Amino acid sequence: MEIKTALELMKARYEAYKNGDIKFIKETHDPETSTNVSWEDTEEWSKNSKWLGLEILSVVDGEEDDEEGMVEFKAFYEENNEKRVHHEKSLFVKKNGKWYYKKWLPIQGTIEKNGKIGRNDSCPCGSGKKYKKCCGK
Repeated sequence: MEIKTALELMKARYEAYKNGDIKFIKETHDPETSTNVSWEDTEEWSKNSKWLGLEILSVVDGEEDDEEGMVEFKAFYEENNEKRVHHEKSLFVKKNGKWYYKKWLPIQGTIEKNGKIGRNDSCPCGSGKKYKKCCGK
């Protein structure tokens, strides 16, 4: 499948998380920022979560002729018998005609998880690291 827009890549990456396809997640992560990701934690989060749905909140640019795009979304999942929401603004970049996920962008109220993030929970930024070793520092 040829991915033509940032939104298409966002949806494909959600499906990859849902299916435990970490290879696809790695291949579509911008090489400039992929060294900051704990792929072990990412795989654990992907495979130990039951993915319940994706809601796209907004899309800015990221069309076929753009070089950059932003997608804000909520991914609903269940982890440890607890329903959670991962809310993120993702920045995507196009290099040599291929779209990549670059990083998350800060937003107000980024996390919805019963009002609290646990230190050992996966970081909501999508880095794959535990919250205490990432944004929780």
